[in-house]
Amino acid sequence: MLSITVRISALAALFLSLAAQAGSVQEALAHPARPDSDREDDDRRHPVAVMTFAGIGEGDVVIEIGAGRGYTTELASRMVGDTGTIYAHRINADRLIGNRLPNVITVPDEPGDFADRLAAAGATKGGVDMVLAFFSLHDGYGNPDNDMQLIYRTIGDYLKPGGEFIVLDNSATAGSGLDSVPTLHRIDEEFLKSDIIKAGFQFAGESDVLRNPDDDLESSWFEDTDARKAGYQDRFAFRFRKVN
Repeated sequence: MLSITVRISALAALFLSLAAQAGSVQEALAHPARPDSDREDDDRRHPVAVMTFAGIGEGDVVIEIGAGRGYTTELASRMVGDTGTIYAHRINADRLIGNRLPNVITVPDEPGDFADRLAAAGATKGGVDMVLAFFSLHDGYGNPDNDMQLIYRTIGDYLKPGGEFIVLDNSATAGSGLDSVPTLHRIDEEFLKSDIIKAGFQFAGESDVLRNPDDDLESSWFEDTDARKAGYQDRFAFRFRKVN
């Protein structure tokens, strides 16, 4: 009976943790300084489910690869709070005007080794709780100057033992590898999973919250099709963990 009680207690603790994360996401979503343009994207981005899946907590140190216009950065900044830090790579500078997100540090987007750029921003090897790459890795593969295995190994160097790498991207036809990257901005999810595992990560779970079975996987993500609206493509959400 004791073992059953322990398992029930562990499940209760997990549910409480998830509930707390969801509450934190809701607070970030409702923040009065959040741009209206972000709120307009909530329907297709499913931020509560996605950010709860990511598991960002107060005080976390997070690297965001390919932050873009900063939709995720804004939420993550609120969620980690004053004691946390977001290192945002390739973020639109307009998001940070007036020091409006003081815990967000820009990672220089310059030619050179990714580790050097993280170090220049002040990130510490072995000191990062989580790395986010939301809809950015396909672009990484599309740049011939990138050594993606080196980038993944660098991510591993910066993560704490047990730290997590959360990846969202646009799904391509199974077995297509990188064929859809330059034209459709999609990537074969099994190819991507295998490549990250090859770099020393453990696959630790996935979410179907962004899945769209009606998507034909043959159209660019920003095009309207008969089966779906632009921006509602089939998307995968993977969790990887640093093993040691």
